Amino acid sequence: MSVGEFSGYNSVLLSYRLLCTIVREEIPSWKSALRNIAGVYVLTDTKTGKQYIGSAYGGDGIWHRWVRYAKDGHGGNKEIKALLKFKGQKYSSNFQFSVLEVCDLNANNDHVISRELHWKNVLLTREFGLNKN
Repeated sequence: MSVGEFSGYNSVLLSYRLLCTIVREEIPSWKSALRNIAGVYVLTDTKTGKQYIGSAYGGDGIWHRWVRYAKDGHGGNKEIKALLKFKGQKYSSNFQFSVLEVCDLNANNDHVISRELHWKNVLLTREFGLNKN
């Protein structure tokens, strides 16, 4: 699979397969861009439309979180892990990833978490999506 250069945070819309390719090949423009920001992201199940809102802060930012998804499909999230246990590991190929909000990597963790909570409320992902917290 061919992956283009990173073209900006507002353009990020990655299938699970494309994310896995970016992580496996450690494409420099993507790795650099995603490891230098904290922020809020959305994982969408393209079969059901259900969304999961997550955040990343400190360390290698969003890159670190998305590497975990690429490795196991669930990134350690309980609801997604349960979904994959029920549907099978290959179901992760129905996921797509996007950045909702970029934060400075040095932003206070509480600030990033408050922005994550904001997006959960906006998109109702506790009631109709994959967030339970």
